Amino acid sequence: MGKSNINPGASQKITDYINNVGGEFHEILIHLREILTSSEIGLEEDWKWGAPNFNSKGMVCWLASFKNHVGLNFFKGSLVTDKYNLFEKQYEDQINRMIKYTALSEVDKEQLKYYLLEAMELNRQGKKPTPKKIAADFPEDFQNALNDNPKARDFFNSLAPSYKKEYLQWVATAKQEATRFKRLNTSIEWLSDGKKKSWKYEKC
Repeated sequence: MGKSNINPGASQKITDYINNVGGEFHEILIHLREILTSSEIGLEEDWKWGAPNFNSKGMVCWLASFKNHVGLNFFKGSLVTDKYNLFEKQYEDQINRMIKYTALSEVDKEQLKYYLLEAMELNRQGKKPTPKKIAADFPEDFQNALNDNPKARDFFNSLAPSYKKEYLQWVATAKQEATRFKRLNTSIEWLSDGKKKSWKYEKC
């Protein structure tokens, strides 16, 4: 990604975004931004999908505040070695990885620096993660749940194939039955509300 693709108003948008977040999450966002743009790291600020994005020869990570945490998401996280066991396990079936922070004291600059520099090196080398393949067959339990929920079914059927795949992959790659059941119920709930799988990130 070249410089011409960077949003020229990104820095101000990020400042406004952070200023709209209160409490300790506000301090976490400020601290993380300082680390990401420090001379040691040197990421360039960008703005995409309504949230702070940070770039170095392509997208490296985005930063967002949620109800219960601040999330730092690595676009090529599946290729980054989780040296300090910071990545959330629930994202292991995806190509991205997220680090969650709920307190300022959890932010360790030296540990984070390792992840960031490795992610930046991936961009420099032009490496791309390979998405995990899911079974070709439509999961029977997912189909049955849709049949029982016409509103969810209709919205799911209206989605583009890539958005359908996000839901199918999320359910199909659950490693435990309890996790699969929870993901399936959450999927039906979100679909009934007219939400894509990535709706949280789109409305950050």
